Amino acid sequence: MAKPTQKSLKLAQLIRQAEAARLELGLAHLELRRKLDIPLRIRDSLKSSPLKWLGGSLGVGFLGSLIFRSKRRQPKQESEKKHRGWFTGLLLLLFTLAKPTLKIYATKFLKDYLQDQLRGRSSGRFKNHEPNPY
Repeated sequence: MAKPTQKSLKLAQLIRQAEAARLELGLAHLELRRKLDIPLRIRDSLKSSPLKWLGGSLGVGFLGSLIFRSKRRQPKQESEKKHRGWFTGLLLLLFTLAKPTLKIYATKFLKDYLQDQLRGRSSGRFKNHEPNPY
C-alpha cells in the first residue's frame, strides 16, 4: 500500500472541511427559512400557547372598542322627559290596539273596490257617454 502523501492528506482535510461547511450552511439555511416563515411561526405559537393568544385578542378587542367608539352626543333640550296627558296616552293606546283591525278593513275594502272595477269593465257595465246617433 502506498503511503499517504502530504498532498493527499491535505486534500482529504479540505474535503472534510468543505463537507462540514456545506452541512453548516444547509442547517443555517433551514433555520433562516423557518425564522422568516411567519405563518408557520404563528401556527406554532397558537398551538403552543392558545390561552395567551385568546387573552391578547380579547385585550386588543377591548382596547379597540374603547378607542374607536363614538362619543355620545347630548340631545338638544331633551334633558326633560316629555309628559303627555292621560287622554293623549289613552288615544295612542287605542290606536295601537286598533291598527291591525284597521289594516284588515282597509285591505278588504280595497280588494272589493278593485274587484268591482274589474267586473264592471269585463261585463260592459260602463256605458259609452257619447250619444247614440241612431
